[in-house]
Amino acid sequence: MFRLAAASRLEAWRNFRKSLDDLEFESALRHTAEFWTPAPYTPYYLDPDDVESWPDPWTLVEENYYCDLAKSLAMLYTVYLTGHKNSIEYEIRVYKDPDTGVLYHIAYLCQGKYILNLVDSEVVNKTSINKKFKLVRCYDSSKLNLEKY
Repeated sequence: MFRLAAASRLEAWRNFRKSLDDLEFESALRHTAEFWTPAPYTPYYLDPDDVESWPDPWTLVEENYYCDLAKSLAMLYTVYLTGHKNSIEYEIRVYKDPDTGVLYHIAYLCQGKYILNLVDSEVVNKTSINKKFKLVRCYDSSKLNLEKY
């Protein structure tokens, strides 16, 4: 999908989202994690301090640039724009490894019962987050303005 022209990419993404509606929630999450794993990596695309500058779902897919934060946001948008959207709580969380300084940008769903973008192609839960990692940012659905989509 990621090598397609913008219009075709948006159509492919729409078709993928529609396919998730017929799946059980956990299966839809697993497919979403697998779908976004090969997204082209672009360092520092989104500013984690400026949520107002983050693109809407369609602009994100159209532009086709994915830092770790953008990839987490794409996964969150994908799940949110399905028939499953009303059954869960959505957050984007940023954790920092105090030893290495590495930041982990994750989609944190259902109070951490499901986490996307911590491990490629996998859905994990909050027990997979290293206990020494420090939460440095948390954006809930109200800060993400999801209701406007």
